[in-house]
Amino acid sequence: MLADLLKNKNIKNGLWLYVLQAFNTIIPLFTIPYITRLLGTGRYGVFSIALNIIGYLQVLVEYGFEMSATREVAVSKDEKGDICALFTSVIVSRMLLMVLAVVIGIGYLIVKKADATLRTCFFIMLICLMGYCIQQNWLFQGMQEMKYITIVSVIARITSTALIFLLVKRPEDLALYCLLYTVSPLLSGIIGFLIARIRYRVHFVRITFSQIAEKLKTGWYVFTTQLSSRVFASIGITFLGIFAAESEVGIYSAVYKLPQLMIFAWSPISQVMYPVVSQRMGVSFPEGEALVRKIRNIFLPVFIVLCAGICLFAKQIVGLAFGAEYLRGYYWVYPMMAWIVLSIANNFMGIQTLLASSHDREYSVCFQIGVVTTIVLNYVLIRLFHGDGASIAPMISEAVLSVLLIIQIRRIRKSYREDGSRIQ
Repeated sequence: MLADLLKNKNIKNGLWLYVLQAFNTIIPLFTIPYITRLLGTGRYGVFSIALNIIGYLQVLVEYGFEMSATREVAVSKDEKGDICALFTSVIVSRMLLMVLAVVIGIGYLIVKKADATLRTCFFIMLICLMGYCIQQNWLFQGMQEMKYITIVSVIARITSTALIFLLVKRPEDLALYCLLYTVSPLLSGIIGFLIARIRYRVHFVRITFSQIAEKLKTGWYVFTTQLSSRVFASIGITFLGIFAAESEVGIYSAVYKLPQLMIFAWSPISQVMYPVVSQRMGVSFPEGEALVRKIRNIFLPVFIVLCAGICLFAKQIVGLAFGAEYLRGYYWVYPMMAWIVLSIANNFMGIQTLLASSHDREYSVCFQIGVVTTIVLNYVLIRLFHGDGASIAPMISEAVLSVLLIIQIRRIRKSYREDGSRIQ
């Protein structure tokens, strides 16, 4: 039975991604306690602000191709040249978007009147964007060859982590830490690019500006939803960087690592599901939705239990993981875990149902409304309550998004007959 299971491609893909996520979970258990204690709340806060800015620019550079291009590969699996055109279009588009991202980032620093330390960290971490430009995870996921994502990421992460422990020794090594942090995305991009060239024989081909424009148009709705996801996840640090002290940003960023552990645990399931559900949705929306519900009923209760366990021991976990200096924000874990449960439930409705069935526009509309709600709530609550407001706002915003997604899915469901055919 075990041998038969291991022959299943979806099971193998899931195992490969769980190896990666287990690795990504274990490594921070060593690096984060080391860095948070070494840098202190203030310097760690500066690093978190710079990383937060890069996170927004990453979404712009990636431009939703992780979903739109993945879906295109998963549905077509063409071996006659279209993949090369897609490969070229994605990389060229990302290069152009990277130039725009750098301009936007510099503009933000000017408006914010950032100090020299933050400017230094930001310019160093722009190196990450080059790695995101050439990253090929969309191709590996579309081909359902998740092992390459794992291999590339593990090699890059080990290299970056080893260098951090070897070279970062003092609080004054903040800039060096930022530089070594960029090693992981840059190296993973380079290795992934080489594997794609060798394994799938992809290469650059002549493309037209209209082809680039078409890919950008195709990825627009996914990009806006990915940007909204980033806002959902990061707007708290953005506003804290404006209204609160850097030390409070550092505490919030550290505590925020706990819900990120849940995201790490959930991500492989989502990634393995997406191409499979996309194929099922291509046959029939009702069949695809039934598959999503079946998987949801298995995994959602598991994550509810895990999140409840973290809440139960929140104070002990925060003190052990980050140090006593971070304990004054331990209770922020409670609303954060509620937010994670809602976020996973919304993934089933948004990513696995709407996006997988090519209802990009409907998904984008939900997120556009949700992101406005998120920005308003975070602005008001963080300005009034600082870290307390930052921890509560995502939970409320995610609840609003849940309602919007339920409404959209019900509308789509009504457009299908009982036999699964669409009403014209």
